[in-house]
Amino acid sequence: MTNYNLDFRLPGLRQSLALLVASILCLIPLSEKGAAQSGGTIDPGTTIAVRTNEEIRVDNSDGRIYSGAVDQDVRDTRGEVALPRGTYVELLVRSISDNEYALDLESVTVNGRRLGVEAENSAVSARREGLGTNSRTGKYVGGGAVIGAIIGAIADGGKGAAIGGGVGAAAGAGTQVLTRGKNIRVPAESLVTFRLEQPLRTGVPDNGFSRNGLHYHSGYGTNEGNSAAYDSGLQAGRADRDRNRTFDSRSNNWRGADLRDYEAGYERGFDESRNRPQQGSADIRIGADHYITWKGPATSQVYVQVDNNPRQLFASGASGSQPAPWITYGHKYVFVLQDANGREIARDENDLRQNRRSR
Repeated sequence: MTNYNLDFRLPGLRQSLALLVASILCLIPLSEKGAAQSGGTIDPGTTIAVRTNEEIRVDNSDGRIYSGAVDQDVRDTRGEVALPRGTYVELLVRSISDNEYALDLESVTVNGRRLGVEAENSAVSARREGLGTNSRTGKYVGGGAVIGAIIGAIADGGKGAAIGGGVGAAAGAGTQVLTRGKNIRVPAESLVTFRLEQPLRTGVPDNGFSRNGLHYHSGYGTNEGNSAAYDSGLQAGRADRDRNRTFDSRSNNWRGADLRDYEAGYERGFDESRNRPQQGSADIRIGADHYITWKGPATSQVYVQVDNNPRQLFASGASGSQPAPWITYGHKYVFVLQDANGREIARDENDLRQNRRSR
């Protein structure tokens, strides 16, 4: 299976003050020549600038994965592009000492190849770095088990402000970016720069699972499976969608954290594409967890169209499952599965442009 990376530059927050217009900024397959250094690795010392797709606001390390995209081409020692701009990135908050946490670069995925740190690699030591005198530059680096030392975190990154007006305005007004400490606070569309302290190697498996519609990695105390409140919301959202009812995530049966789980489940269920009859031996499906799952002939290709933008290649291979974390309310998504002759053999679409009742 070969996956390609799309950079939609969409903040993950539904509360953004600006209504974002989805656009595909780049789609660059990684060439085998520049795919990796030293027999399938990205070497220590490599600097990777990442634009976050969603707000990161936590005070613990629970294994939740946050998404981002490489903001600038990363080149190897030969000058070849090792990580194209737009490459999908996983971020994770790790515990580095008692009551202290750090944002870490967990992995990158290019052409279906996941690059991460092998578990047996030793921990790295902490040290401090500076990036000039910009008042919005966070001078933090990681320690303990982190693989990417943070050498910069800038809230008002220009590109983020241009695309997400609400986010950019908030950052410019003094929103603090904290990438290390008792609390981690990183607004959506922030630019965080990492320098690898350990090599990223191909073939590192993802030991993750889904909980309440989000992706987690094991070993951090989070249990696999949805909460009862989330499942209840998921079913209610699907029922309202199937009956063409107005979006309404209110509930009198849940309180506090359970109510938030219910609302999150309702939104995912309401947004999930409708069940469609399988089209022969080929099939494609947009899941409530925003994973695209497909099966078809060995030479199949998956294309995606957002609103009225041109179709772009999303993935290829006989079957697979790939995350699309940039799916968000306010846009229409069409995923098409094609055979080797370019003939459409399956499709699924998700129209998230419906009017919604205020919560």
